[in-house]
Amino acid sequence: MSCPANGYSSGVRCQRYPGGNGRGRYQGQWLGNQHHGYGVKKSGRGLVYEGQWQRGQRHGYGTLRQEEPNGSKHRVYVGQWQQDKRSGEGKQFYPDGSVYYGQWLADKRSGRGILWQADGGVYVGEWLLDRMHGRGVLFTANGNRYVGQFEGGCKSGSGVYYHGSKDVEGQRIQRGFWSQDVCRTSLMPLQLPR
Repeated sequence: MSCPANGYSSGVRCQRYPGGNGRGRYQGQWLGNQHHGYGVKKSGRGLVYEGQWQRGQRHGYGTLRQEEPNGSKHRVYVGQWQQDKRSGEGKQFYPDGSVYYGQWLADKRSGRGILWQADGGVYVGEWLLDRMHGRGVLFTANGNRYVGQFEGGCKSGSGVYYHGSKDVEGQRIQRGFWSQDVCRTSLMPLQLPR
């Protein structure tokens, strides 16, 4: 399919964009002069969105990926979009190797989701405005885990902290109240020497 420099007919066509070394282009369905329906848009910086469009905005299901100058490609986001923002269910791949799968609202993690951290830690629970917020479970890479309330990305409220792995003899359980990741008051059974 050829890519004319301009034109605004509805249907399927290809459009090149100036700037970005002339690499920017859209190929897909149009409604008037806007992307509408299924299409693929590539920016001059190597970002490629493939999926549904509505009146010129990403809307529906789509995939955002990064294409590097050396030819390598990696996914950035796969999931639902609304009015050009991640909204609904989706999976985000971060440059450090972390992966989030869950609910989004207006480009922020909001609702229920799972974050696999690059260091091996995992958070399963509720999110609000891109931060852990509500009930959740945080598994750390060293085998500890916290089950309880979160607020603004921190352990806040009542919760139970399990020190050490279940497989290790002598796991200690700390029940308490946290504020901004600091345990303010808790009960922890004494560990008697053997």
